[in-house]
Amino acid sequence: MKQERSPQLDADADETASQELPGGVRVFFTVAWCSFLVASVATVLCFAFVDPAPFADLSRTAAYSFGFLFFWAVCALSAAVTAWMLNPPGS
Repeated sequence: MKQERSPQLDADADETASQELPGGVRVFFTVAWCSFLVASVATVLCFAFVDPAPFADLSRTAAYSFGFLFFWAVCALSAAVTAWMLNPPGS
């Protein structure tokens, strides 16, 4: 037995679908956000035990910033490779 969908539900579904991001953009922002969160935790854990002052000619703030950007880049690369392996181009 087939159930009829109401026109209002169809309109809501069409509106929701038109507001979603395209697949590639959605994957990019998912990778960027997840890697940002993991890099934040990694930065906190790393610099809780390591003082960057003896190792860098920069201020502590600059060392923390570069450390965070390094962790973010590594995490983003890892997440991007994982996303690519889950759905490789052309599949």
